Amino acid sequence: MECDEQDAVVEDVLQNTTSVLQKIANLYAERLMSDVTLVVGKARYPAHRIILCASSDVFQVMLMNATWREFGDAVITLQEDEKCHAVFPQFLRYMYVGKMTISVDTAVYVLKLADKYNIHDLVQMCIDYMKRHLNKATAKGHFVEWLHNVLMVCPGRKDLIAQMENFLKWNLERIVSYPGWEQLTPGTMSWLLQQHDLVVRSEFRLYELVERWFRHQKAQIECAAGRPSSPPPPPPSPPPGQTATAANVCEQDREDAINRLIYGVLVHLRFAMMSLPQMANVLMTCGKSYAASVSVRTLKEFYVARVADAMNFHARRVEVLGAIRACEADELLFTPRLYTSDLWSLEITVNYFDKLDKYSSVASVFFSPTNFSDVDEESNRWDVEFFPLGVRYKPAQLIGVYSAATNREIPESIIRTVRLRITSQRAMRNECRYMIGVLICGMMNEEEYVFTCHVRMAYFSSDRRVLNIDNLIPFEELQLGGQNLSHYLVGEHLDTIKIKVVIVPLNQYSNVFAPPVE
Repeated sequence: MECDEQDAVVEDVLQNTTSVLQKIANLYAERLMSDVTLVVGKARYPAHRIILCASSDVFQVMLMNATWREFGDAVITLQEDEKCHAVFPQFLRYMYVGKMTISVDTAVYVLKLADKYNIHDLVQMCIDYMKRHLNKATAKGHFVEWLHNVLMVCPGRKDLIAQMENFLKWNLERIVSYPGWEQLTPGTMSWLLQQHDLVVRSEFRLYELVERWFRHQKAQIECAAGRPSSPPPPPPSPPPGQTATAANVCEQDREDAINRLIYGVLVHLRFAMMSLPQMANVLMTCGKSYAASVSVRTLKEFYVARVADAMNFHARRVEVLGAIRACEADELLFTPRLYTSDLWSLEITVNYFDKLDKYSSVASVFFSPTNFSDVDEESNRWDVEFFPLGVRYKPAQLIGVYSAATNREIPESIIRTVRLRITSQRAMRNECRYMIGVLICGMMNEEEYVFTCHVRMAYFSSDRRVLNIDNLIPFEELQLGGQNLSHYLVGEHLDTIKIKVVIVPLNQYSNVFAPPVE
């Protein structure tokens, strides 16, 4: 036994990771023993094949596969986006030391490089960073650039794409208050205008924004075609038998591009959700800020036709509306969005949440029109009650009508949920359908924004006057304390819950598939 104890091997783990990493970093910093040079733009970067291959699948194939053109080359020119040139040194250094500094100005370019060279851990870190800094990107005018690059670079990252699309829909007013939003592509703008949970003050406000976007896009088309914004009179048409000149072809391409914007994007504006004075404003101002051209005449004709359809809606011309609604392109025209003007919404603020008693509620009342038609002036009263810390039903006695034997005690009941209760006080003769939206604020980068949105399609009648919407916020998250404060707490001291309730009426012509029933 004594011999066994003396022969026992004592093992210990020796670790000096930091020193090893520093030695590898010195290879990059001092350009020691480099065996390949990467050329990016006008800059040259000595590097080491073994480090590049260990970090990137793409570099491994490029440098080690004999079938590739770069195999064996001592100098390799990389074709990178010009905006990626500035971040390439930090990107290359990351492959040596495993860390780098990014900002809202550089994150998307690092992401493009990391995705191109299949450095998956860096891709994930960029995605995580972007998720946490959408507010900062917006304030610096980078949000649209982020969105477009993510859609191209990471089409499979549905989590990031969904978060950015929701941020665009629910925080549009914030985004348009900073520069750069007019760069939204026609495809993205077309998608945005087809969303029912788009949050905006009113449809007329949305029209004004889209008009600004359209003018910007039109100017870009004319600039690309080599034509100033205020062109001289067009040249005469070529005599019969002669072919069109290059200028004429260019003019036609420009007109075609602008018409695609009109019938591919502007077509999704919902003029029926405007008031009659707002529609009159559209007709008086449309086309005034544009130089005369074929596309501008088309624009005016388009607005006149769309406003006419909206006026038919307000006048309730059933046969005309049925024909309009039957067209697939027009099936969304009579469906409202989440309008945040005082006419359709109510804000509820719970201050000093940390001092709030359990099961207490915050109640409020507001009135909204029963429909979008200017013909009716009838309104509905809504009683809105918010329960942020659960719902408690006190013990009660159920009393029988005919016999004391049916009397029984109902015990106390507690429901652990964050609930919104909406009660209609209008005496409804017929069943009415409404879209209910609940916007819940959160904090990001010390700025308040719409964190999440719940949408319901609800039916109210004389017999069905109450709607309960549960689980607006994960109940357990509001129980967090100390350093782990909920994402739903806002305000200077992070002790406030803020929600906005939107109630808009649907009609028989509203899209039956929108909004989806939760």
